[in-house]
Amino acid sequence: MMKKIACFLLLLSASSAFAGVRGDLREAGKLYQDKKYGQALSKYQAALHKEPSQEQASFGAGAASYYLKDYQSAEKAFENTAEQNGSLRQDALFNLGNSYYRAGNKDKAVSAYRQAIIANPKDKEAVHNLQLIIEQQQSEQNQNNQNNQNNSNNSSNQSQQDQNNKGQAPQEQGKEEKPSTPQDAMNKDDADRVMQMARENEYKKPTQPGEAQDPTVEKDW
Repeated sequence: MMKKIACFLLLLSASSAFAGVRGDLREAGKLYQDKKYGQALSKYQAALHKEPSQEQASFGAGAASYYLKDYQSAEKAFENTAEQNGSLRQDALFNLGNSYYRAGNKDKAVSAYRQAIIANPKDKEAVHNLQLIIEQQQSEQNQNNQNNQNNSNNSSNQSQQDQNNKGQAPQEQGKEEKPSTPQDAMNKDDADRVMQMARENEYKKPTQPGEAQDPTVEKDW
């Protein structure tokens, strides 16, 4: 008899905890819709305290943190959501890319968007954002190359002038090394494949550099 009572109390406790989590999620959802992100985050965290693997709570905590501009916390929450391999994984990867971008880490944003596209090749927003960042990175790389070339030319001209001033024959210049591409940046083949994917699926073209500064905003569930 005592064993049956103990089992009943255990089930009742689990049921109460489950009901508590659902209640926290409902309240958090309402607060989130009202744009009360700080209060919503507290409710999502309360749900996670009761059920750490709760996918919706983790995702919601990431979205609320994102709107509070706490991108580091948003990254952690979306990473946790994606690692659960549940129904919100693809959206979490997309939002993870946005969080990385907002935090200034474009290389990690590229990686997250690529994973989101692998999970759902028809995700127009992910392809759009990925294309936009690739173009930004390529533009920045071209600008860096140009700056390095200008610096090299200036240095060469100065050396030539110094040699002439001394009345000496100019020394033979060594071969200039091309600046290396950042290791984490997407290479040309990867970029071409993404562009081809966009054309085949009639995705909208990315905004031209300078016309928009940010990728598409985050997804809700």
